[in-house]
Amino acid sequence: MKKNYILFLFVAVLGLAISSCSSDNDNDASIVGKWAFSQYGIGAGGQEALQDHDNEIECGKDYMEFFADGTYKVILFDKENGKCVTIQDGGQYTKNGSTLTLKGSEEEPEAVDSEIVILDDSTLKTQRSYEVEKVKVSEIFIYKKI
Repeated sequence: MKKNYILFLFVAVLGLAISSCSSDNDNDASIVGKWAFSQYGIGAGGQEALQDHDNEIECGKDYMEFFADGTYKVILFDKENGKCVTIQDGGQYTKNGSTLTLKGSEEEPEAVDSEIVILDDSTLKTQRSYEVEKVKVSEIFIYKKI
């Protein structure tokens, strides 16, 4: 079950990428650094339903790291048969204004754009919107700088 959740989380992270929408938020803060997964959820009709991200604390805290050279990695920790395991993936990213584009590894080569809602010295909030039965729905991820 956790493997499916981790796979979903990774795919959603790829789908979220980073982009800014608010004119109040000029995204002057740097995306470079380590960002711990904090919350995730969905939004529709101006409402958000978020839940805390669960970590296998004794194994480590899941995070995403952006490097100045345009690459990123995702590190997820899990427990299998009582032992800690690390799942790692990554690829390349570009940040153009309020849009973050993530291009994954060879297994996930498709580039995915997300909108940066908040990017400051402590918080990164991204969303990727799409339509479901004529209703605009957003996948939302919130990260805290570590």
